[in-house]
Amino acid sequence: MGNYDTNLSPNIDDKQRIPGPTPDYFVGLRSSWEIDLWGKIRSRKKAAMLRFMSSEQGRQLISTQLISQVAGMYYQLMVLDYEQQVIERNIGLQETALATVQIQQEAGRATLLAVQQFNAQLLNTRSLSLGLRQQTLELENQLNALLGRFPQNIKRDTALLAMPLPPFAQTGVPAGMLALRPDIQQAALELEAAKADIHAAKASFLPSLNITPYLGLNSFNAGTLFNTPASVAYGVLGGLSAPLLNKQQLRSQYNITTAAGMSAFYDYRQRVINGYQEVISALGKIRNGQEAYTLKEAEVEMLKNGVSTANVLYATGYANYLEVITAQKSVLEAELALAGNKKELLLGTITLYRALGGGKQ
Repeated sequence: MGNYDTNLSPNIDDKQRIPGPTPDYFVGLRSSWEIDLWGKIRSRKKAAMLRFMSSEQGRQLISTQLISQVAGMYYQLMVLDYEQQVIERNIGLQETALATVQIQQEAGRATLLAVQQFNAQLLNTRSLSLGLRQQTLELENQLNALLGRFPQNIKRDTALLAMPLPPFAQTGVPAGMLALRPDIQQAALELEAAKADIHAAKASFLPSLNITPYLGLNSFNAGTLFNTPASVAYGVLGGLSAPLLNKQQLRSQYNITTAAGMSAFYDYRQRVINGYQEVISALGKIRNGQEAYTLKEAEVEMLKNGVSTANVLYATGYANYLEVITAQKSVLEAELALAGNKKELLLGTITLYRALGGGKQ
């Protein structure tokens, strides 16, 4: 624009005179870029991407937990149906026994006390049936609420109770499948993101190179701002800056980032340990549960034969009514315990499903 005596020159017009004080008008594009010499920006970008991927694993973890809860409630409903069938069958047997002892009382072969004992046992079993109906209703409502719908009847297939367990529950699972767990993958991604943060924090101590390009209209007078091409201005500015006054702040941030990285490492290690423990416990539960279920089946069959034997002996006078009542009570308790063992086996498979990462395997 000239020097300090430009305004005194006779060779300029009014538009070229510099006002005082001198304003600066600029209309255009101006940007600032930092050259990533040390990988600081790349590390921050990598950390952000890893945390985004970690959030996806978190979503998968919640989905696996939801599926496990739905399956668990469904299996519990099936077991309640099975228990209801057991009780209804025992009610029929007890009604038959009560009718028999009433006939014997009329014939003088049984006492009123025997009739009262058989009747009390029947009433108790019927009360158990009503309690199971209430449990079934409450569990159906809970499952419908979990699925986000109004109370309604849930169709179920009791044939699933007779299905064999999946092969992996009997032959074992490779330890490498632990890596498919969403929580372990999430912790691993958080650990990688923490490493990237530490690298970016280290790079913050080094000098940074900034480039500022600009293109637009520039003038010291608003009236001449749009006089092109005279007012067109463009250029590139560059600068190298090093942290001098904020080193303590950068050091504190580095210490915080390092501590967060150590926390991510310990969290990852703990999740691996927990995952291994859950898988081993689930496999052991299924294996031991299968053996216990086999023994309980044999016990139920033996007690059923005992009920038949007790009825025959009572009818022929070789057993009293207390032995018949005890036999019927024992078989009912054993069958309900068998249903409980089956429920634990089914829930054990769900636990193993969740421990192995859900449907991703």
